Amino acid sequence: MNEATSLLLYIGVAILAARIFGEIFERLKLSAILGELFAGILLGGPLFSILGLSEINDLFMDKNSLRSFSQIGIILLLFIVGMEINVNSLLKTGKRSMTISITEVSLALLGGFLTAFIFLERDVRFAIFFGTLFTATSIGVTVRSLSDLKKLGSEEGQTLLSIAVLDDFIALILVLILASALFNTEEGNIATIILKDLGLLAAFILIVVVLLPKFLNWIEYRFNVFTRSRTNNFTLGIVFGLISLLAYFAEELHFSGAVMAFLLGISIQQDRIIVGEIKGTITKFGEGVFIPLFFFSVGSNFQIDLTQLGSANYVFPWGIWLVIPFAILSKGIGAFVGSKMTGFSSKSALRIATGITPRAEILLVIAGIGLENGIFDENIFTVVILLVFVTVLLTPLMLQLVFKEKGDKEEKEEEQSSEETKGESVKKEDKISSNH
Repeated sequence: MNEATSLLLYIGVAILAARIFGEIFERLKLSAILGELFAGILLGGPLFSILGLSEINDLFMDKNSLRSFSQIGIILLLFIVGMEINVNSLLKTGKRSMTISITEVSLALLGGFLTAFIFLERDVRFAIFFGTLFTATSIGVTVRSLSDLKKLGSEEGQTLLSIAVLDDFIALILVLILASALFNTEEGNIATIILKDLGLLAAFILIVVVLLPKFLNWIEYRFNVFTRSRTNNFTLGIVFGLISLLAYFAEELHFSGAVMAFLLGISIQQDRIIVGEIKGTITKFGEGVFIPLFFFSVGSNFQIDLTQLGSANYVFPWGIWLVIPFAILSKGIGAFVGSKMTGFSSKSALRIATGITPRAEILLVIAGIGLENGIFDENIFTVVILLVFVTVLLTPLMLQLVFKEKGDKEEKEEEQSSEETKGESVKKEDKISSNH
C-alpha cells in the first residue's frame, strides 16, 4: 500500500470515528469535541499503546501523516469564525477585553516563570521564555465550545473571543521579543533584531487585513472574475488557495496560520460577493470534515509514557506535575481578577476565566519554536502536549457547568422577582401618596 493510499485509509477511519463519537456525545448532552477527542484516543494510537497492541494501530493509523492533513481543520475553523463574528460587538468589548487580557497574560507569564524557576529548577532565561507557554489561549477550542452551547453571541462569549485573539497576539509578540533577546545567535544589535521581527509581523498583518481584501475587491470590480467566472466554485478555490498560502508563509515565519486565517475572515466578511459564494460550502465542508478531523488528531497525539514524566535530572520527581494546574490556575485567576476589575459579575467572571482555559495551536507554535531553537527539550514538549490535551478535554465540560441553563433560568427568575418587588413597592408608595 503506497503513501497516498494509506493516507486515504487514515482519513477515512479518523473522519468516521470523529463524526460517530461526536454524535454520540452530543446525544448524551456532552460536547462533540469530547467525542472527537475520545475517538482520537481510542483509534488514534494511545489506547492501543497502553494495552501493548501498537501493531494493530499501525495497520490503519499514522498520526504524523494525519496531523499534517488535519491542520486544515483549525485554519478553516478560525476563517469561518472570522466571517461570522460581529465586529461591532468585538469593538464594544475592546477596552474591557484588553484590560482582562493584559491582566491574565501578565499573571500567566509570572506563573510560568515561577513554575520553571522554582519547581523545574531552571535558570532565569529559560524560566522567562517558559512563561510564554502559559499565556496563549486556543481560539478554536473556545469558539467551538461556546458555539456548541449557543453562547458565542452572549456578552461573555464575545468578550472571550476578543480576549482569545488578544492573548494570541500578545503571546506571539512576547515569543518574538524574548526569543531574540534571550537566545539570539545572530550577530547584530538585539533591539534591531526585535524591531525587525515585529516589523515583519506588522507587515504580514497589513497584507492580510488591508492589501489582500482590497486586491480581491479591485479585481472583481475591474474584471468581474468572481461574478462572471465560467468554472463552478471558482471563488471557493481561489479563497481556499489564498488561505493555504497565507497559513504556509505565516508558519514559516513562526506566526500562527490559524490566526492569520481568522483575520482574513474578518477582513472579507463585508465583501458580499465573495462571502456569498463561499460561506455555505466552506462552512459545511469545514464543520463536516476538517474540524472534527483536527480534534481527532489532537486526541491521537496523546502518545505519552506517563511513567517517564518527571524523570529528567533537572526536575523534582513531582515538580513536572505542577505545570498543568499552575498553567490553568495562573491564567484563570488573572482572567477572573481582570473581569471583576472591568465590572463583570462574579458569575460572568467565572465564565470568562473558564473560557480562556484551553491551549492548542499557539501553544504548539511556541513549543515548536523552543524545540527548534534548542530552548526546550523533548520532556518539555511532552508536557506541552499533555497540557493541550488536558485543557482541550476539560474546557467543554467546565463551560457546560458554568453556562448551565438552570443557572441562567435562576438568574432570570431572580431578575423578574426583583423587578416585581420593585413594581410592588412603587405601587405601595403611589397608594400612600394618593391617600395623603
